[in-house]
Amino acid sequence: MRPASALLLTLSAPAAMAVPDGFTVRDFAGPPQVEYPTAATAAANGDVYISSDKNGSLGHKPNFGKIVRATDTDGDGKADKFQDFVPDVNSPRGGHFVNGTLYLIHPPYLTSYRDTNGDGVADEEKELVKGFGWGIEHPRGADHTTNGVRMGIDGWLYVAVGDFGMPDAVAADGKHLTLHGGGVVRIRPDGSEMEPYAVMTRNICDVAISPYLDLFSRDNTNDGKGWNTRFHHFTELGNHGYPRLYQHFADEAIKPLADYGGGSGTGALYLHEPGFPKDFGDSVFTCDWTVGAIFRHPMKPFEASFVAKQEVFEKYPHAIDIDVDGFSRLYMVDWRNGGFDFNGKEVGMIHQAIAPGEKPAKYVDVTKAKDEELPALVASRSAVQRLEAQREIIKRGQKPVFANGVFGIAKDPKQELYARVAAIFTFKQLYGKGATKPLSELVADASVKEFVLRAMTDRLSELDGVPVQPYVEALKDPNARTRLQALIGLARLGAKDAAPAILAAAGTWPTDESKLEEGAHYRLPHTAVKSLAQIGNAKACLAAIAAPASRPIALRALQEMHTDEVVDGLIRIADGSKDPAIVTGALGALARLYNDEKPWNLKDWWNTRPDDRGPYFEPVTWSATPKIKQAIERNFTKIPPTGTQAYIQLLAVNRIQVSDLKLGDLDPLVVALGSTNPDASQIQILLAAAKDAKRPWEQRSSAYQSLMRAGDQASTLRLAVLSTWATENPAPAAASQLEADFVNESQRGMEVPKLRELGAKQSDAASRIAWKALLTVLNSPLAKANAKEQVKKFINENPREVGFFLAIKDLKLSGFDKQIDAGIHSDNELTIAAAKAAKEAGASSAAQGGGKKIAELKHDDVVKAAMTGKGDVATGKRLFTSQGCIACHSTDPNAEQKGPYLGAAGAKFTRDYLIDSVLEPSKVVAQGFQTTMFQMKDGTAKVGFVTAEADGVIEMRDIAGQIAKIKRDDVKDEQHMKDSMMPPGLAAGLTMEEFTALIEYLASLKAVGG
Repeated sequence: MRPASALLLTLSAPAAMAVPDGFTVRDFAGPPQVEYPTAATAAANGDVYISSDKNGSLGHKPNFGKIVRATDTDGDGKADKFQDFVPDVNSPRGGHFVNGTLYLIHPPYLTSYRDTNGDGVADEEKELVKGFGWGIEHPRGADHTTNGVRMGIDGWLYVAVGDFGMPDAVAADGKHLTLHGGGVVRIRPDGSEMEPYAVMTRNICDVAISPYLDLFSRDNTNDGKGWNTRFHHFTELGNHGYPRLYQHFADEAIKPLADYGGGSGTGALYLHEPGFPKDFGDSVFTCDWTVGAIFRHPMKPFEASFVAKQEVFEKYPHAIDIDVDGFSRLYMVDWRNGGFDFNGKEVGMIHQAIAPGEKPAKYVDVTKAKDEELPALVASRSAVQRLEAQREIIKRGQKPVFANGVFGIAKDPKQELYARVAAIFTFKQLYGKGATKPLSELVADASVKEFVLRAMTDRLSELDGVPVQPYVEALKDPNARTRLQALIGLARLGAKDAAPAILAAAGTWPTDESKLEEGAHYRLPHTAVKSLAQIGNAKACLAAIAAPASRPIALRALQEMHTDEVVDGLIRIADGSKDPAIVTGALGALARLYNDEKPWNLKDWWNTRPDDRGPYFEPVTWSATPKIKQAIERNFTKIPPTGTQAYIQLLAVNRIQVSDLKLGDLDPLVVALGSTNPDASQIQILLAAAKDAKRPWEQRSSAYQSLMRAGDQASTLRLAVLSTWATENPAPAAASQLEADFVNESQRGMEVPKLRELGAKQSDAASRIAWKALLTVLNSPLAKANAKEQVKKFINENPREVGFFLAIKDLKLSGFDKQIDAGIHSDNELTIAAAKAAKEAGASSAAQGGGKKIAELKHDDVVKAAMTGKGDVATGKRLFTSQGCIACHSTDPNAEQKGPYLGAAGAKFTRDYLIDSVLEPSKVVAQGFQTTMFQMKDGTAKVGFVTAEADGVIEMRDIAGQIAKIKRDDVKDEQHMKDSMMPPGLAAGLTMEEFTALIEYLASLKAVGG
C-alpha cells in the first residue's frame, strides 16, 4: 500500500480450500521430503529454502533441524528435487534468501549461509549474532525466542524477537545488546550496527516490510490476561507496552492496528508484486497457527500509521509462514498434524498459490545482468526484483553508471514512489556518508521528503555532515509521515537544541482519539515523547511544563529520564508553583520516577503470564527516591480535592505504598485499599465500602478484592459482600463473575464446616452462595474425598435452609429427592417454593443424563460421536463447572486467570483439538502450562503449573486447583515435566450426550481474548 504521501485437513486433502477467486493452489512439498516446516523463504529464482525442525517449539534434542532446498525443475508447481542446504542446524526458524545468501535465525544465532561452489549445499557460514535469545538449552526450548528475519530495501535485516528477549546478544562487530522483552531488532548484513527498532511486544514470529519501510507483524496472546492477538505497525522508537504498560498505562504505549482476540500469530509478508488480481499484489498477509488461517489486511493511511481490516485468504490447520518468489508464486506453509514437539507423525505441507489469469513477474537474474541494466531493475514493479538488483549493485561497488542511473531514478518525479524509495536507499548504501549532500537536495521534493530524511540518518556510523535544520523544519510539514521521520532523525542525531522545537510542534498535534473511527490511532505523540526522552534535554522539557499545550508531552518525556537534574527540577516546580494543574503534573511525573527498573539478571524469563502491573517489571527504589517521597508528602495538599483520589490511584498503579506516605487527612478507605496487611479497623472500612451501593462500582470492587488480604476472615467477609450485592436491585453487573469465582475456588474444599455454618446462620442470599460452593465441592472430580464426605454428611442431615434448595436450582442438580421432599413438606412457604424450584431443575437435568458413560465406550467411538454430534451449550456450561474445569480455567477475561484461558476456545482451537484436550490432556499441553516440579532448598518438592510470578514469589496450582506460593530464592532446581496437570478420566463419568454438550460449550466460546 502506498503511504499517505503518495474438520481437520489431511495430507491427502485437496490443496485449494478457501483462496479467493482468481487463485489456484497446488501441493508444492510435504512429507517425507519436507517435514516439520517452521518457516520458508523463497529465492528469487523459485527455489524454496525450508526450515525443518522436529523439536517444534518445546523440544530439546540436538541435531533435529536442517534447511531443505526444494526445487520445481519442470515448472508444474510441485517440487521434485530436494537437497539439505544446511544439513544440521539446531532450531531453524525464519530466514530470508537474498542475492545468493540465506540469512537464518536459529536461536540463539543469526547466521548467513552461502553455496559458493554450486553443489546445492552451503559451504560458507558466517555468524552474525550470538546470544540472540535462547535455543534448545532453555527449559522451554527455542520458544518465545528470536523467530524470523527479513531484509528491507534499506539493507537492514529486521529480526522478530519473542519475549524471551536477548540477554546478551553479541554481533560480529563486537557490539552487545540486551533487550528485556520482545520487539524488533535490526542489524546490517555483515553483522554490524545492531540496534533496537521497536520494543515490548510479546511473541512475534515474523516481520512484513512494505516498499515504504513500514513494518507489520501479528502477535501472540498471553492466555487471557488482556494481551490478545495484536496486529502491529512498527515504527522506530515505538514501545508497544508488553508487559509493563498495556494494562494500567495503555495510553503510553503504541496501540495495535487491530485486536483479533485469541490466536497465535506466526508468519508475515508484505506482497508487492505484479501477477495478482485486484489489490492483492499490494497487501500485508499474516498467518495464525491457532486460528488456522492466512489473512490479508486491506489498509488505508491514517496520520503516520494506518487503519487495517482483515479477511481470510486461505484456511489451514496450522498456518505458519508465507513468502513469494520472483515469478509471482506464493508459498504457504502449514504445520498440519503437528503439536509443540516431535510426535512421530508426518507433519507439515507447503502449497504454492498462483493467479493464472494475471501477468506474473519474470525475474531477471541480476548476476547475469550488465551494469547498465541494473538501475532500471531497481525500479521494477516487483519488490523481489528491486531488492535483488539493489544487492547486486552494492556488491559490484561504486561506478558512475550506478551513481547516475540510481540517483536519476531517485529524483525523477515521473517514477513510481516505490521505485524512487528503492533508488534513494540503494544510493545511500552505495555511497554512505558521501550520499548525504546529494540526498539533501531532494528534501524539497514533498513526495520523497520522508524517505530522504530517513536515509540520511539511517546509519549511526554515518551521521557526520547530516544537517539538523531540515529535520527541525520538517516538524511542521503537512505530511504526518514526514513529521514522524523528523522526530526519529532528531533522536538519532541527538539534537538537544531541537527539543524546544519538538515540544512546540507536538503541542499542536491532536491526541484525543475518542471521535476517531475504530482502529485509528495517533502515532506522532508517542514518538515525540520517545524522541525527547532519547535526546535528554531535561532543561527544555522542564521549561515546557509552563505551557498547557506542551505540558503533557514534556511530563511524559521527563518521567522516562531517571536523573537528579530531572527530579530536582520537578521538585522545584512542585514546591514553587501555585497552579494546581502544574503541581499535579509535576507530582505525577515524580510518582513515576519514585522507582526505577531493577537490572535484569540476564537469565530469568517472566513466563507466559508475566506480572503486568507495570510500569516496571521489577520496581526498585534508587538514590532520588527519598527526596521524591518528601516532595510528594510536602505538596500533596496542593492537589485540589477533586483530584486527590485520582492521584492516590496514580501512586497505587506506580506501586508506591500509599500507607507509607504522610499525606495529611486522607480518606481512610484510600489508606485501607493501599494496605498490604489491613488491620481490624481497615477491614471494617473495606467491608462497609464494598457494601455501600452509593459508592462507585470501581471502589466497591477494589474494596472487595482487598478483603482477600484479611486472613482467616476473608471468606466470611467476601460472602457477606457477595450476598449484599445479590440482593441489590439491580445487582451490579460484574458481581455475578466475582460470585462465580468465589464459589469455584478450590479453597472452598478446605472450608466445608465454615461454609455449612454460614449456610445455616446467614441470610438466604448468603446461604445460597455458601451452599453453591458446598455442592460444587461435592460434585467436583478434583475435590478431596474427605471434603466430599463432609458435604455428604451435612446433606444427609436434611438441611432446611432456603439457600440449600436455591443452590440446587441454580446448579440444576439431581439426586436430592429425599432432601427436596422434606423441604416441600415443611411449614415454611419460602422453603416449600425453593424446594419445588429445585425439584423442577433437577428433573430437567436428570432427563438429559441417560446412556452409557464415556468410560464404557471405545475412544474412537467417543471422538467420532463428539465430532459429528450437536450438544446443548447450556448443559455444557453447567458441566464445565460441575466437572471441575472451572477450578483451573476461566472463560471470562475479567475473571481470575488460572490455567489456560478458555474464553476464546472456540475461536482458537479446532473441535478435534478440544476433544483431545479433555480425553487425553497430556497429548496437547498448552504452552506455558506444563507441569513443573520445584526442588526446594529444604529438601521438599512442589509440583503444579505456574500461574504467576511477581516480586520474587511464584504462584502455582496443584491438581485440585489449590494455590501455593513459594519464594524464588528458596528454589534449588526447576524441572518441566511432559504430562499435563489435568488428570485423565475427568470425563469418564459423563454420558456421550453430556460429553458432546461440554465440547459444544467449549466450541461456542469465542470471546475476545486469550
